[in-house]
Amino acid sequence: MPPISLIQIKKKVLQTITSINHQRIFGTDVLSRIDIANQGRLLELQRTILNDLDSICEQFQLGKDITKLSIPVIISGNSTMQHLLQKLSCESLGSFPFTPVDISMHSYKNMTILPGISTYVGADIVSGIVACGIDQKEEVSLLVDLGTNGEMVIGNKDRLLVTSTAAGPAFEGGNIRYGIAGVPGAIDTVTIFDNHPAISTISNKKPIGICGTGVIETVYELVKEKIVDNTGLIADKYFDNGYPLTENISFTNKDIREVQLAKSAIRAGIEILVTSYGIDYSQIAHLYLAGGFGQKINYTKAVGIGMLPKELNDRIISVGNSSLAGAGMLAMNSELSHRFTHIPEISEEISLANHKAFNDLYLEYMSF
Repeated sequence: MPPISLIQIKKKVLQTITSINHQRIFGTDVLSRIDIANQGRLLELQRTILNDLDSICEQFQLGKDITKLSIPVIISGNSTMQHLLQKLSCESLGSFPFTPVDISMHSYKNMTILPGISTYVGADIVSGIVACGIDQKEEVSLLVDLGTNGEMVIGNKDRLLVTSTAAGPAFEGGNIRYGIAGVPGAIDTVTIFDNHPAISTISNKKPIGICGTGVIETVYELVKEKIVDNTGLIADKYFDNGYPLTENISFTNKDIREVQLAKSAIRAGIEILVTSYGIDYSQIAHLYLAGGFGQKINYTKAVGIGMLPKELNDRIISVGNSSLAGAGMLAMNSELSHRFTHIPEISEEISLANHKAFNDLYLEYMSF
């Protein structure tokens, strides 16, 4: 099965423009931004989002204000981002029982805000479910969005279980000494043979850092070459300064720990979802990997470090930006709106923080 794309619904994408989320100056994760918003800076956070959206509109030559566009605008994002965009209070997002103000499908100014399922499983996942067609199938599938929040869902047209785990920003190059986003010059593939690293970079530019795919490949290669042991400890020779990938870029023991924390959180979350659904891996038709990182990941190496279950290695499908794909499908066919509103109705959230097995599984999957 090929990756999900808008082309599959017989429409043509004329232009795509992306932007860095400038909210990163307030923190690399949603919890940091919730905290900042609750300190009286909600308007500042909203303005940052609107500035980014306005900039995109200007690049599309549609005007300088997204709220004044006469064409359909559909917003698909995590629940925190959608709260900040609408200047909704984030007080209840950051404290138990973590209740959102409004994650229904509704209009805001000239925008259609897509529905979420919970505070930490947002509209981006609902869009992904639609894009992958999980809500239309008899067979059970698993969708994992490999981002800071590590959102995931398992199920079919009758029943969906969802959860999220604090995977951290390692898969997006965050908290890694030389980590960067997937931009030209980012190291994205790594092979080590006889202690000699061979790398490639995005757009074949001069290496300036290492992105998420490169992070996974580096860890896999270091473990394969026994430079890092199964506990995550790097060889003494590289303990102080890290393993050199280039003359100026190295990978440190702290970087390895960041990957361990992220991959064990994802892997434990998957295990709990599968067992909670009452099935085993043989009954899962597909494992969809979403997000820009998920589109380029080396499955063998992700499985090799224990981030993804080896039982599903031959059923992994990259779907790229499934949030965008789902939103695009709705933009081209408004009759799909009932699918977006139905998905939260058949979804049940599992809180990993309160799950009795999570800590044990988290520790178990820490090893390589």
